[in-house]
Amino acid sequence: MEPHTMHDAAYYYMPLFSPGASVLMGAKRETVSHVVIRRCALMVYLQGHDNPVRPESLQLEPTAFHLTRRPEKE
Repeated sequence: MEPHTMHDAAYYYMPLFSPGASVLMGAKRETVSHVVIRRCALMVYLQGHDNPVRPESLQLEPTAFHLTRRPEKE
């Protein structure tokens, strides 16, 4: 996870574990139910599972975040 520049704009790439996101856990495709931050640790809950999993055990295509301020669209 490192910043990249494209056309003078800085982007940061990291997984975004949002509800409904499709992730790979081992060889099985799962869907994110919700995420919780507990004791400074991010825990991901998957649909149909009672126990949370650590994000390191999941594979998710990184999302690009723009690092420079941009005016809000009206």
